[in-house]
Amino acid sequence: MRYGVACHHAACPENGGRRRPADHQGAAKDSGFRQPVLGRSGLPRLDREGRPAAAAAGHHEPSRTPRAQAGVIGAPATTVLFGDANVNGAWRSGGRLQAGYWFDPSRKQGIEVSFFDLQDASTGFAANSGTNAILARPFVNALTNQQDTTLVSFPGVATGAIAVNETSRLLGAGALYCQEIGAWGDQRVSALIGYRYLHSSDDLSIPSNSNFLGGGGIPALALSGIDAFSASSDFHGLDLGLTGEWKGGPWTLEWRGKVALGANFNSAAINGMTTIGGVAFPGGMLALSSNSGNFSQTRFAVVPEFSLKAGYQVAPQWRIVAGYDVLYWSDVQRAGGLIDTTINPNLVPPVAPGARCAQCRC
Repeated sequence: MRYGVACHHAACPENGGRRRPADHQGAAKDSGFRQPVLGRSGLPRLDREGRPAAAAAGHHEPSRTPRAQAGVIGAPATTVLFGDANVNGAWRSGGRLQAGYWFDPSRKQGIEVSFFDLQDASTGFAANSGTNAILARPFVNALTNQQDTTLVSFPGVATGAIAVNETSRLLGAGALYCQEIGAWGDQRVSALIGYRYLHSSDDLSIPSNSNFLGGGGIPALALSGIDAFSASSDFHGLDLGLTGEWKGGPWTLEWRGKVALGANFNSAAINGMTTIGGVAFPGGMLALSSNSGNFSQTRFAVVPEFSLKAGYQVAPQWRIVAGYDVLYWSDVQRAGGLIDTTINPNLVPPVAPGARCAQCRC
């Protein structure tokens, strides 16, 4: 999964030295996986799709950074704070349980059940105005089709903080029937048919808060919000394949190729909340009225798997085995795929009565 957090400048008009809280916004969708962005000007920024970006494009003293350019993607002083790379893609520990039973002494017919579970993978990031004077959240303004931002913090305007937290999980199980279809000397090949189950889940949250200082007759104002995205996929399918085994003395070599054909039952939940001056409003910057809610879909999916194992018989009933498995799962729903950084400012809380957007189903 890919993340993006970059510094961005609040898309508020220059009115009285403070931007309107309603100018922080975001939109999401239930397709591919994109990450939000957060960054700062003159300090690291985040690319809106979390893709690797070039080195920081310059560094400005906060006092020299125009508010209109603070955190805007492509601006000279905008640099990446977090993101620009895949997250939770490192190796993780896990376990597999497998058991089987042969129906005949010659081991021509049998059954097998298995289960595996990987350790949960988590990624976290946090930044605040104490260490980064300018923080902003970039987005593409749907009304102008231009890069834009909303402030988290800016010297003399607001102090604030933002965080990103993501956790993902993967597990699976299956049952197979094995039938020998050929044997040649120390080798034999068997056909496999059975059931395959896989489960994947992602939870992503982006909390932020800003304290606008006020001035010039404009009162100080506290603003906080959170965007939350959850996605899960459950695969159920028919597992078909072949397996072969070679024996040479105490040594064995086993290969297995399978493909499961079935359906992904995908679900997604998008929620947000914004609190302005102690008053709560539904929706955040990325989770708006246009995309919030609970969604589900069913899609055809394919899960091919290949494994190779080598074993050594240490006793009549005991064998040491080492091997490697490769598995691919198509059309998995990921939390990042629920996010779209093209945002209609009119839908950012508090929403003006009658506000509409081209993407809305309203």
